[in-house]
Amino acid sequence: MEGDLSLLVKPVSADCNMRCRYCFYLRPGDPYRAEKTHLMDDRALQALIAGAMRLAKGAASFGWQGGEPLLAGIDFFERVVAYQQHYGRPGQLVSNNLQTNGLLLDGRWADFFRQYRFFVGVSLDGPAELHDRYRRTLNGDGGFARAMRGIDVLRDRGVDFGILAVVNAATARRPREIYEFFLENGLTRLQFIPCVEREGAGGLRDYSVTAEDYRDFLCTLFDAWYNDGRPAASIRLFENILAVHAGVVPESCSFRDRCGSYMVVEYNGDLYPCDFFVEDRWKIGNLVGTPLAGLMTKRRRREFNDRKKATSSGCAACEWNVICRFGCQHYRTPAGENALCESYRAFFRYAAPRFRILADRLAASPK
Repeated sequence: MEGDLSLLVKPVSADCNMRCRYCFYLRPGDPYRAEKTHLMDDRALQALIAGAMRLAKGAASFGWQGGEPLLAGIDFFERVVAYQQHYGRPGQLVSNNLQTNGLLLDGRWADFFRQYRFFVGVSLDGPAELHDRYRRTLNGDGGFARAMRGIDVLRDRGVDFGILAVVNAATARRPREIYEFFLENGLTRLQFIPCVEREGAGGLRDYSVTAEDYRDFLCTLFDAWYNDGRPAASIRLFENILAVHAGVVPESCSFRDRCGSYMVVEYNGDLYPCDFFVEDRWKIGNLVGTPLAGLMTKRRRREFNDRKKATSSGCAACEWNVICRFGCQHYRTPAGENALCESYRAFFRYAAPRFRILADRLAASPK
């Protein structure tokens, strides 16, 4: 909506109680890697909340992420809500979304989330064998059982939640099994994120999904999801593509002409244009010393947002660019191409007739 403001906040930076092998926060380029303590202090928190509530002309949206944001403690999030209430204007809308690995979820957390209407995303890659393949705790144990217990707590306490699954070298080859596992467990709000991480020389790391496997994953998953035109689950990627077919602006930043639908706030107040680009090169400034409104107009932010088009290769002439809009910068190869281009082209072509059926059905439904 016009005037809305969205911030992704990392209150404990990349600190986590898991050591997922594919975590892109573990890259050597992390600007905060050498610092021992990562916890947003009250000065940074107040500056963040006050600036965001003041700047947002519509809704103010806060996404709490990590690492593992629950490591900040429930007292921290009680202060978050208190500051939102203090600095918000009468009637102003605010939303809080939090992404967690689920290990620390208990009744107290769930009651807090329900009371203040947090939407909670839980990272779950599928059945135990697949989830624990690359996702391990600090002592080397798998986290599947604890994550499932956390999900049960959220469900029992009436918390609104969804699932985020990473498409990696292992999960990419079992889309139908993963989808059926989610449905069998009553998990119907789903988001799938492709893992594409490179070695220093540019080759893919062994846990990354290849373009061929991601293509097959999307096509098989779509077949299962489509279900003769009666999808039984919400899949974020498919719903964004459906929005384009229906003539609606998609909510995903990767399907828009420019980046910039949100900004990242690190634990110390440092601001960056994207979660994948928390790098010295793209640091915009610090909101403790500079008002958030001033940082929003910085040249470096505009440069990053415009870079989506400028560094693409061959996208403008592609018939499917009407959907993916130059793709996400994170998936660009050193040559400027999107590593998943062929995956998306093949999938868009494969699924287009059925997306059009769904779009026509939406257009014909009573408003």
